[in-house]
Amino acid sequence: MTTVIRNACIIPNGADCFHGSVAFSGGHITALSRGELAGDSVIDAGGELVLPGFIDTHLHGSLGYDFIRSAAEAVSAVGRALPAEGTTAFLASLTVISHADLLALLRDYAALDAKTAGAEFLGVHSEGPFLSKEYKALMDERYLRDANAGEYAEMIAAAGGRLKTMTFSPAVGGVDALLRLSAEASVRLMIGHTACTCEQALAALDGGAAGFTHLYNAMTQHLHRTPGAVTAALLHRSALCELIVDGFHVAPDVVRATYRAIGPERICLITDAMLGKGMPDGEYIFSGLRCRKTGHTVQVIKTGRIAGSCITMLHAVRFMREFTGCTVNDIVQMASVNPARSAGVSDRKGTLAVGKDADLLLMTDDLRLLRTFVGGEEKYRAEA
Repeated sequence: MTTVIRNACIIPNGADCFHGSVAFSGGHITALSRGELAGDSVIDAGGELVLPGFIDTHLHGSLGYDFIRSAAEAVSAVGRALPAEGTTAFLASLTVISHADLLALLRDYAALDAKTAGAEFLGVHSEGPFLSKEYKALMDERYLRDANAGEYAEMIAAAGGRLKTMTFSPAVGGVDALLRLSAEASVRLMIGHTACTCEQALAALDGGAAGFTHLYNAMTQHLHRTPGAVTAALLHRSALCELIVDGFHVAPDVVRATYRAIGPERICLITDAMLGKGMPDGEYIFSGLRCRKTGHTVQVIKTGRIAGSCITMLHAVRFMREFTGCTVNDIVQMASVNPARSAGVSDRKGTLAVGKDADLLLMTDDLRLLRTFVGGEEKYRAEA
């Protein structure tokens, strides 16, 4: 059966837009046209926007589920809920745990089906364990260490191809082997939780690192006499920069300055959401620490340190527009195109093109979500 959405303002990527129709069948886009297309099922968009689904590449959980526990249950429950937030695909992000526990967990993820009842599970983002203790944030210091090629090879093998990205620090030992093994296994390395200098970060990027985990948070800063990881992010021409745009992790003025400095081509919007997302305010255990959720923000009760977020990708894109005045094309670039590149799925997701997965959003110009399609199946429809 072919479904057609017609009379739509179609935003296929971060640069183009046109009024017309999109058709999809068998889970894939079959046609894009500036005119009307025929289909078995026709949806009149009424001039509203059709754009690629959002991809969240840094998500620790939600609805009381943490991806470091009960992999199958967490992926199923979180995946079902994400289409209502505009997210059609995601990576499961893991905080640091013991090596033995991590290997067992990665084997669990390797056994999962990518398809869920909602958003597609793309694989795993391991946030560590080869991180700088000075910038551990919430990470359990007992498990932070220099890079170990043998342990990393075990992780890659246990994940069975499901380890897609890993956050690491260029300031720890053994980085050269980490870069080499990552290239061989097609794992994208992201710089974060790091005490590295600007020089070390740039060397890691030249060696194959892909970008930066939650830019500004848990890393050396852009200081005029001691340039750090943030300086390298500003200098580099192609490295992707994750950004948590919730008005709390990064001040709105800094979000605006970053947007002007590096442009939407390199910003990757993420949620960094934890298990409290979609849950009532209150206390939750995250990364082994007692945290308090208040609205969209989460803080460690003992120290007041930020502990992830509780925003959705819809919140992220709305805040980004509010803080920067960015266009819808920019939003597609930062919430769909760039995350697909970060997750290594640009060949099938992130843009609207014939042959690509039919992951689409129908939205109003003020970014209200009307419908979500994942693989051509409607997974969310707003109440009338």
